[in-house]
Amino acid sequence: MKKKVQHSIRYIVSLSAVMLFVACEKEIQLNVPAPANAVVVEGHIENDLPPYVLLTKNSGFFGNININDLASYFVSGAIITIKTDDDSVQLVEYNAALFQSLPDSVAVALAAQFGLNISSAADFPPITIYTVSVEDSGFLGKIGKQYDLRISLDGKIITSTTTIPQPVFFDSLWIKPHPNPVYADSFFRFYGRLRDPIQPGNYYRYFTKSDNEPFLVSSPSVFDDAFINGQNFPIFIPKGEPIGFSSNQNFDTRGYWNVSDSVCTVKLSMIDKAHYDFWRTLEAERNSQGNPFGSFVYVKSNINGGLGIWGGYGSITGSFRRF
Repeated sequence: MKKKVQHSIRYIVSLSAVMLFVACEKEIQLNVPAPANAVVVEGHIENDLPPYVLLTKNSGFFGNININDLASYFVSGAIITIKTDDDSVQLVEYNAALFQSLPDSVAVALAAQFGLNISSAADFPPITIYTVSVEDSGFLGKIGKQYDLRISLDGKIITSTTTIPQPVFFDSLWIKPHPNPVYADSFFRFYGRLRDPIQPGNYYRYFTKSDNEPFLVSSPSVFDDAFINGQNFPIFIPKGEPIGFSSNQNFDTRGYWNVSDSVCTVKLSMIDKAHYDFWRTLEAERNSQGNPFGSFVYVKSNINGGLGIWGGYGSITGSFRRF
């Protein structure tokens, strides 16, 4: 009889706690103000490659984005100048119509610099990209140089500055089988041994690709030498994937390479501090989306008068051929 009474008391207390919790719930209405209009810059320059700049309009977090009308988000009509200590160039605006008028070989080569994999000029998507003209194709990024960006748009001036640091690459590349025998026949690990320079304050970003696929990044794609300064150590090199939702949610295989990958290629880039801070905060913000316990992340920018990034890459690329 005593046990039945105790069970009844516990049931009443538990039910009361649940009712109290439900009664205390309150619907919160968030009034998120619309952001001020701003130009978003995504521009880069890499050693031995021409600069490119994309300009888009910003949008509210809860704004409606029509992916079927991407052209409406890109900004046209800007005058963009890139200047270094001994040279300068004014970029040309390329849109789908202009790209489709180019020879296929030229269009495909230019598109590859923007991370676009097309087979002909007709495949160029409806976006706008600023880069050098064919006549200025000799304006390429140089290691150790500073590059100043100046954008004139609708009476407004947007500026930024970046550098191309001295690149560093892995001493060696190798592969190992997947540590779990269940996956060993399907996946493997890719490694590189990196010797970090003795001077502190080095910042890295890496890209990977399999065979003839485009370069992709993993998240995070950047790291610094805060804890590894001057050391020689092995690094696991995850296989990159398209930005956005990953189709591979299996953490036992995500980042591992597939046994069908015959050539594993990694591009290791040195970047300056402002460039590193942009990608570090942007990737932290992406990773926190959808996480109810995630904290607010402020994405850092080095653009004066706008948002986004103007970044330099000091890059070296190497491959490991499996067969």
